[in-house]
Amino acid sequence: MARWLVQLSGDRTDLEEFPRWFPDGEIFAIKENGTFFLTGPAFEALPSAEAVLNEAIRALDLFSAVISLVWPSLRKPAGSHVFRETDEGKRNAFVFLSGSITVRAKLGAALSVGSPPEGPQPTQAQQLLTRAKQSPHLEVALSLWADPVRSWPRLYRVLEEIEQHLGRRVNAVGLCSANERDRFARTANTAEVSGPDARHAVGKFVPPANPMDLGEGTSFVSRLLLEALQKVQGAKEDAV
Repeated sequence: MARWLVQLSGDRTDLEEFPRWFPDGEIFAIKENGTFFLTGPAFEALPSAEAVLNEAIRALDLFSAVISLVWPSLRKPAGSHVFRETDEGKRNAFVFLSGSITVRAKLGAALSVGSPPEGPQPTQAQQLLTRAKQSPHLEVALSLWADPVRSWPRLYRVLEEIEQHLGRRVNAVGLCSANERDRFARTANTAEVSGPDARHAVGKFVPPANPMDLGEGTSFVSRLLLEALQKVQGAKEDAV
């Protein structure tokens, strides 16, 4: 059967996570002869190889964001080579500018919501992505998280999207303590401790006694986003 294939370039330790967590659906990942691709029926409705590539990049962003919530060392692969495979298996290539490859050791991780199920059931990563798409704010938060450059303003924006989804502050729904949220917010807001990427000018806010560093702030927001995504399903199950 004819199909579109978008080749993924990157470290194998990263690439192998995509077929593991996104093995089927409208867009999914496969491994063929040692090469990794995105493919799926969603590409068939698109008018050109360029449109296929753009949709693949969007999917790759979301897939990478979900995986990186539980494996922060993930380096998002690049999608650059687009192939149109005919019914007979012949592939016509459309080549675009590719990204770089970074080589390193894999630490290994598993989603805290459970191991991937056997059989045709959706994986836990697919479930998280489905839940994100049920909320405009969580989908935006996940898209923002897909960018590996996470400054204090970007982290705070993700927090705000989560709280817009929840309708309350994260501490009010039990995702963290009031002290944790205050410590994060005051660090992000205060130039004296968060530096040039602070959200406000020097002297506008009083820094916390024990400010977070950027790594700690990133881990804090990562945990909130993952727990908020898990909470989407919990709320629906409670209502049944």
